[in-house]
Amino acid sequence: MLFHTPEFMVLMIITMFLYYLLPNRRIFLLSVANVIFYGVAGIGHLFVFIAVSIFTYYCSKMLRGKYAKLILAIALVVNILNLVFFKYTVFLIRSMEQFLSVKLLTEDSFWLTIVLPIGISFYTFQMIAYVVDIYKGKIKPSRTLLDFWVFIAFFANLIAGPIMRGQELLPQIEGIRSIRFDRRNMRIGAAFLGLGLFKKIVLADYISGYADSFFARTAELTGAEGWVAIYLFAFQIFFDFAAYSEMAVGIGYFFGIKLINNFQTPYLSSNATEFWRRWHITLSTFIRDYIYIPLGGSRNGKVRQYINLFLAMTISGIWHGAAWTFVIWGMFHGALLIGHKLYSKGKERLGLAKLDSSKIYHVFAVIVFFHLTCIGWIFFRVDGFQNAISLLSRMLTPEAFLFPKELHKYLLLVAVLYLLHIVEYYLFANAAKWSKAWHNRFPAPVRAVVYTLVIAVLALLLRTEQNTFIYFQF
Repeated sequence: MLFHTPEFMVLMIITMFLYYLLPNRRIFLLSVANVIFYGVAGIGHLFVFIAVSIFTYYCSKMLRGKYAKLILAIALVVNILNLVFFKYTVFLIRSMEQFLSVKLLTEDSFWLTIVLPIGISFYTFQMIAYVVDIYKGKIKPSRTLLDFWVFIAFFANLIAGPIMRGQELLPQIEGIRSIRFDRRNMRIGAAFLGLGLFKKIVLADYISGYADSFFARTAELTGAEGWVAIYLFAFQIFFDFAAYSEMAVGIGYFFGIKLINNFQTPYLSSNATEFWRRWHITLSTFIRDYIYIPLGGSRNGKVRQYINLFLAMTISGIWHGAAWTFVIWGMFHGALLIGHKLYSKGKERLGLAKLDSSKIYHVFAVIVFFHLTCIGWIFFRVDGFQNAISLLSRMLTPEAFLFPKELHKYLLLVAVLYLLHIVEYYLFANAAKWSKAWHNRFPAPVRAVVYTLVIAVLALLLRTEQNTFIYFQF
């Protein structure tokens, strides 16, 4: 069930109406809504999700005492095996086939019938963080199974995040009866939901037509066409993923629940470190806290720190998809993070640290890093390592930057999209000031007319054919 469909809107509105009408039944209402929302995707996958959730919940209750470490290991293994079974089995078998030069899968093989449950990567990471935090004493186990189910399966963020920690969401779930209807929350929720719908339906789905037409003939693309294609995909995946996250935040506000905004204009980043503080924020902090730091972080010298960074980002790549191109994408970003640290250290030694305060240098760094990010997206978008390398080699020739006239309209589109990215930065940076001005300078009737027009436009957009979200496949 997609957020930008009439069916979801009906489910959300009915649930929200009953939620405020029956405050003592909120946990039960959200539990049922979660089941309906996920069950639409497949009853079998719903049962698997419920079973793993129940198992994790009861494990979390035993993470104290003599056998705590063993229970933690069992909980982690079960969650990871569930993810591996559905997401990586075929990939692992195919890799063995290539390595051993033998045929292991036939066309009627059982393994080829496995369908990836939507949201499995996200709810698995959320459950891993939950049991680890309990084991470390950062949080207490959920009081009841229903509380835990609402925490782990809240339909706003279930499918594609944000990945919420126990300390961020559980206290809100456990205090859900005390939440009161708040007009401000409704306004903020509507703003986030409207922004997400605009990004998805108007921007991401529009861009996808152009991007897909280029990548449908990847082997034939010139270097210049390759750059245009990957520019378009960079904004397609951003607007698509940010749209889901912002709609999730908006839906959370409707229920008085605060979710983390996952994106902060990432293409304005001037280096890899900044990018991962702006892109998919809850995943990057998960990778830092549950993979990078347990590997040793920066505690054992620079060389070990760089190795840990590289390994953590490689795992991030594997999490994104069951293909070697995703592994390469993760390794590429690991190399960018290491490169940034080495570059920063070199600047300090050469007395060039003052460059960071130069606006011209900052703009130059943003442009360079945007192109590095686009190079990484090649491995994310193109099927097959050889195809990705072949396209990249054509894009890195001098003539690739001599764009013919027929590509100028696409470059203009990319420029407009980047301008929108900059506008979004200033919108969020000045949101409080502009919101105050909007309410002070325009009377309620005028605001009501504008809100009605926005709702009408969004309702019309919801009637159009809907594309699924890119990150649903992860």
